Amino acid sequence: MIPPSAPDSPRRYFWTVGLTALAVLIAAVTINYVVDPYLIHQWDTKRIQRLSPAQQKITPWSKTYAAYRYRPEVVYLGSSRTEIGLPTDVQLFAGKRVFNLAIIGASFGDAVNMLRHTSVFHRPEIVVWGLDYGDQFKEEGSNTDFIPALVAQGPSYPIWRTFLNLKRSLSMGMTFESIKIISGFSEQKCHSLLATYGQKSSQCLEHIMRKEGGTANAFAKVMQKNKPLADPPNVQAAIKLLDRVTDDYCRQGTIFRLYLQPVHALAELSYWGQKSENLDNWKRSLVTVIDARRRQGCDIRLVDFSGFNRITTEEIPQSTGNENMSYYWEHSHYRSEVGQNILEHLFRKNRLEAADDFGVELSGETIEQHLSDFRKKRSEYITSHPRETINMAVNTDIETKL
Repeated sequence: MIPPSAPDSPRRYFWTVGLTALAVLIAAVTINYVVDPYLIHQWDTKRIQRLSPAQQKITPWSKTYAAYRYRPEVVYLGSSRTEIGLPTDVQLFAGKRVFNLAIIGASFGDAVNMLRHTSVFHRPEIVVWGLDYGDQFKEEGSNTDFIPALVAQGPSYPIWRTFLNLKRSLSMGMTFESIKIISGFSEQKCHSLLATYGQKSSQCLEHIMRKEGGTANAFAKVMQKNKPLADPPNVQAAIKLLDRVTDDYCRQGTIFRLYLQPVHALAELSYWGQKSENLDNWKRSLVTVIDARRRQGCDIRLVDFSGFNRITTEEIPQSTGNENMSYYWEHSHYRSEVGQNILEHLFRKNRLEAADDFGVELSGETIEQHLSDFRKKRSEYITSHPRETINMAVNTDIETKL
């Protein structure tokens, strides 16, 4: 037998290594695509009923794919507060396709992109939009998993999306998660977001709260240390974007219901206690846009559920001795019961109920009185809850001028 020549040996070695690596790569991509641990290309399949870890990863991938396939008529937009709080299985929208397209850490710009994405396949009839003040109210994206490539640009999206899914299947992290599922070591704590049409289930939240020390622990941290959040980087740019988007969709007949998120009163003080004037001006800017749409004949409403009302001032575990609260998971995220109340309020025909102070509709006619009442209730809450608010640095300059 004639031994291989010297030049052939390295060549054969590199070909062997290269083909082996290619085979391993193809096998990994195939496994990841078939197992699909992050559910990035699932809708109306058995896989979406698979129990998942409580903290699900890269959810913008699964939600954008579901929107493309499901083509919802009613969509919810916003941050994790909307994702957790607004239920999709409500009688209010019986007979309509409803999907919660809110994503954790979403900015205002992220919500706009999600709306534009789902509209490529079917323009929603109704948009329910939870708004957050602070760094989240900006044009730029905040959720790093919601990459621009996920937003549909036209009818070729299915082909483009298949390419993206295959590319994502090259990820080592995805391979690791696939192996955990196949071997039975993956966490199986709750149903996926897709199984509940985009809402994070109470099963998931219960597990997360147990792992993080419970509701009382979350409030203890808020009371011990005041952590003001940053103002929006460019309020006027985001307001102009809101103006353009609502004008465009209103002309096409879309119904809008926008609302301000009801964080707990202690979170309200911790986040914005020193920025009350900026917060007031933000609400005035929102009202300017909403009133302009109303004058055009758009079916649009803006309701403020934040502040100090029967829901947001619920007594905390440190006061009641109870482990859990009726309305809140912790200081920043409200339960589905509150979300149900929000939806009913946003769409009720008789809007004014004197006995219920949860939710005040904002317009040019009501905004100044509302802001005045807001400041008054804030002062009353601080006075009536000295132990809870002792570490809250609150700007009271405006109140002293009244």
